[in-house]
Amino acid sequence: MPDLAAVRRALVISPHADDEALACGGTMARLGGQGTEVRVLYMTVDGFHHYGLDGATTYQDRVKEIGAVADLLRFEWEIVYGDQDLIEKLDTVPKRDLVDRFERELNEFEPELVLIPSGADYDQDHVATFDTALAALRPIAPVFGKWLVPHVLVYESPKIMWWHTDVPRPEAFVDISDVLERKLEALALYATQARPSPHIRSEESVTALACLRGKEIGVEHAEAFKVLRTVW
Repeated sequence: MPDLAAVRRALVISPHADDEALACGGTMARLGGQGTEVRVLYMTVDGFHHYGLDGATTYQDRVKEIGAVADLLRFEWEIVYGDQDLIEKLDTVPKRDLVDRFERELNEFEPELVLIPSGADYDQDHVATFDTALAALRPIAPVFGKWLVPHVLVYESPKIMWWHTDVPRPEAFVDISDVLERKLEALALYATQARPSPHIRSEESVTALACLRGKEIGVEHAEAFKVLRTVW
């Protein structure tokens, strides 16, 4: 696990707008608070009709929410496929296109830490993001002209409550006890995505998972990750 205090640039790859806050908003708050340059790459953002809402959310609504969350957590951001009707259809995009986009991002931004979603997920957008990010992050030495990210972690989401047989046990943890409220504030700014308990996106569900992960390492609240690579 990298020393967060030493990370100068971190890249978070988020299938949709709010996945980053749900999964690693506390870690992002810590990084942004210490002056780390944090960048979020949102794969697909569209207007959409979700369960629990009376009407559809517009693309403009979603972009406005992202801007507010970015200001709070202190990160820069970009949408790869915006307003292109690709929510829950990212698996229809050629894998080569996604790998090329990720590799360009890695080579230009040169992050020391990359956080990606789990591939053990029922959401095809998350699976497509994981599979192609994994290919882009493969270990090719810098002598061949490719940026080699030293630290690659896989973040988890509250929706792992819907069990998947391949969900790995966490291997690394970040203490977010002092920034949990900022994470919850970020989630509240995603107003079109907020849901009451017992929904997995509810404040209660997010807090419960943070509490569980915290108790696993002897602190109040934490976020957990699987380690794909860490180089000392």
